[in-house]
Amino acid sequence: MDKSTVEKYKSENRPVWFLGTRTAMPVKARIVKVCEDGSTGECAKVDYIYEDESAVFGSENVRFDDMYESKDDLIAAVYKDILERTAEIKAAVQTKDDCIRFMFLHTVSCAGEYTDWTARHAIQKIAKKRWGLELG
Repeated sequence: MDKSTVEKYKSENRPVWFLGTRTAMPVKARIVKVCEDGSTGECAKVDYIYEDESAVFGSENVRFDDMYESKDDLIAAVYKDILERTAEIKAAVQTKDDCIRFMFLHTVSCAGEYTDWTARHAIQKIAKKRWGLELG
Protein backbone atom coordinates (compact mmCIF):
# COMPACT_ATOMS: atom_id res chain seq x y z
CA MET A 1 0.00 0.00 0.00
CA ASP A 2 1.13 3.54 -0.55
CA LYS A 3 0.96 6.21 2.15
CA SER A 4 -2.19 7.89 0.83
CA THR A 5 -4.06 4.56 0.78
CA VAL A 6 -2.88 3.79 4.31
CA GLU A 7 -4.09 7.19 5.53
CA LYS A 8 -7.42 6.70 3.75
CA TYR A 9 -7.92 3.27 5.35
CA LYS A 10 -7.06 4.76 8.75
CA SER A 11 -9.50 7.66 8.41
CA GLU A 12 -12.27 5.35 7.13
CA ASN A 13 -11.52 2.77 9.85
CA ARG A 14 -11.23 0.09 7.15
CA PRO A 15 -9.40 -3.18 7.84
CA VAL A 16 -6.12 -4.17 6.21
CA TRP A 17 -4.45 -7.56 5.85
CA PHE A 18 -0.85 -8.61 6.35
CA LEU A 19 1.11 -11.81 6.93
CA GLY A 20 1.62 -12.49 10.63
CA THR A 21 5.28 -12.46 11.62
CA ARG A 22 4.96 -15.29 14.14
CA THR A 23 2.22 -17.29 12.46
CA ALA A 24 2.85 -16.75 8.72
CA MET A 25 -0.95 -16.61 8.46
CA PRO A 26 -3.16 -13.78 7.18
CA VAL A 27 -3.96 -11.24 9.90
CA LYS A 28 -6.79 -8.72 9.74
CA ALA A 29 -6.16 -5.41 11.51
CA ARG A 30 -7.13 -1.75 11.81
CA ILE A 31 -4.63 1.05 11.37
CA VAL A 32 -4.25 2.99 14.62
CA LYS A 33 -1.39 5.31 13.72
CA VAL A 34 0.83 6.13 10.77
CA CYS A 35 4.44 6.28 11.89
CA GLU A 36 8.02 5.97 10.78
CA ASP A 37 10.23 3.25 12.20
CA GLY A 38 13.91 4.16 11.94
CA SER A 39 14.93 0.66 10.89
CA THR A 40 12.12 -0.19 8.45
CA GLY A 41 10.92 3.18 7.18
CA GLU A 42 7.26 4.12 6.89
CA CYS A 43 4.90 1.86 8.76
CA ALA A 44 1.57 1.78 10.52
CA LYS A 45 0.74 0.68 14.02
CA VAL A 46 -2.14 -1.76 13.69
CA ASP A 47 -4.45 -3.47 16.17
CA TYR A 48 -5.46 -7.00 15.28
CA ILE A 49 -9.12 -7.74 14.63
CA TYR A 50 -10.22 -11.02 16.14
CA GLU A 51 -12.63 -12.97 13.95
CA ASP A 52 -13.17 -16.59 13.00
CA GLU A 53 -10.73 -16.26 10.10
CA SER A 54 -8.03 -14.54 12.15
CA ALA A 55 -7.33 -15.92 15.61
CA VAL A 56 -4.65 -13.56 16.93
CA PHE A 57 -4.56 -10.74 19.46
CA GLY A 58 -2.38 -7.68 19.90
CA SER A 59 -0.81 -4.96 17.84
CA GLU A 60 2.40 -4.29 15.96
CA ASN A 61 4.05 -2.02 13.43
CA VAL A 62 3.65 -3.13 9.81
CA ARG A 63 5.46 -1.69 6.79
CA PHE A 64 3.19 -0.10 4.18
CA ASP A 65 4.47 -2.52 1.53
CA ASP A 66 3.35 -5.48 3.66
CA MET A 67 -0.30 -4.37 3.99
CA TYR A 68 -3.06 -5.35 1.58
CA GLU A 69 -6.63 -4.24 1.01
CA SER A 70 -8.07 -7.76 1.21
CA LYS A 71 -7.16 -11.25 2.26
CA ASP A 72 -7.34 -12.33 -1.39
CA ASP A 73 -4.84 -9.62 -2.40
CA LEU A 74 -2.48 -10.77 0.36
CA ILE A 75 -2.73 -14.43 -0.67
CA ALA A 76 -2.18 -13.55 -4.35
CA ALA A 77 0.95 -11.53 -3.47
CA VAL A 78 2.35 -14.32 -1.29
CA TYR A 79 1.69 -16.89 -4.03
CA LYS A 80 3.38 -14.68 -6.65
CA ASP A 81 6.40 -14.25 -4.37
CA ILE A 82 6.66 -18.02 -3.82
CA LEU A 83 6.54 -18.69 -7.57
CA GLU A 84 9.24 -16.06 -8.25
CA ARG A 85 11.53 -17.34 -5.49
CA THR A 86 11.06 -20.94 -6.63
CA ALA A 87 12.01 -19.97 -10.20
CA GLU A 88 15.12 -18.17 -8.91
CA ILE A 89 16.17 -21.22 -6.89
CA LYS A 90 15.61 -23.56 -9.84
CA ALA A 91 17.76 -21.31 -12.03
CA ALA A 92 20.53 -21.14 -9.42
CA VAL A 93 20.65 -24.89 -8.66
CA GLN A 94 21.86 -26.75 -11.73
CA THR A 95 24.19 -29.40 -10.28
CA LYS A 96 24.35 -31.51 -7.15
CA ASP A 97 27.20 -29.30 -5.98
CA ASP A 98 24.95 -26.23 -6.41
CA CYS A 99 22.25 -28.03 -4.44
CA ILE A 100 24.59 -28.88 -1.57
CA ARG A 101 25.97 -25.32 -1.44
CA PHE A 102 22.43 -23.93 -1.46
CA MET A 103 21.38 -26.17 1.44
CA PHE A 104 24.38 -25.03 3.49
CA LEU A 105 23.56 -21.36 2.88
CA HIS A 106 19.78 -21.56 3.47
CA THR A 107 17.73 -23.05 6.28
CA VAL A 108 15.99 -25.84 4.41
CA SER A 109 15.99 -28.25 7.36
CA CYS A 110 13.05 -28.41 9.75
CA ALA A 111 14.11 -25.62 12.08
CA GLY A 112 10.81 -24.22 13.29
CA GLU A 113 10.27 -20.54 12.51
CA TYR A 114 13.73 -20.37 10.91
CA THR A 115 12.87 -22.81 8.10
CA ASP A 116 12.68 -21.26 4.65
CA TRP A 117 9.70 -23.32 3.49
CA THR A 118 9.76 -22.01 -0.07
CA ALA A 119 13.42 -22.96 -0.47
CA ARG A 120 12.82 -26.32 1.23
CA HIS A 121 10.02 -27.28 -1.16
CA ALA A 122 11.95 -26.02 -4.19
CA ILE A 123 15.06 -28.04 -3.25
CA GLN A 124 12.95 -31.14 -2.60
CA LYS A 125 11.35 -30.84 -6.06
CA ILE A 126 14.68 -30.19 -7.79
CA ALA A 127 16.42 -33.13 -6.07
CA LYS A 128 13.55 -35.50 -6.86
CA LYS A 129 13.18 -34.48 -10.50
CA ARG A 130 16.85 -34.15 -11.48
CA TRP A 131 18.55 -36.84 -9.40
CA GLY A 132 15.77 -39.05 -8.02
CA LEU A 133 16.67 -38.03 -4.46
CA GLU A 134 13.96 -38.09 -1.79
CA LEU A 135 14.85 -35.34 0.65
CA GLY A 136 12.73 -35.72 3.83
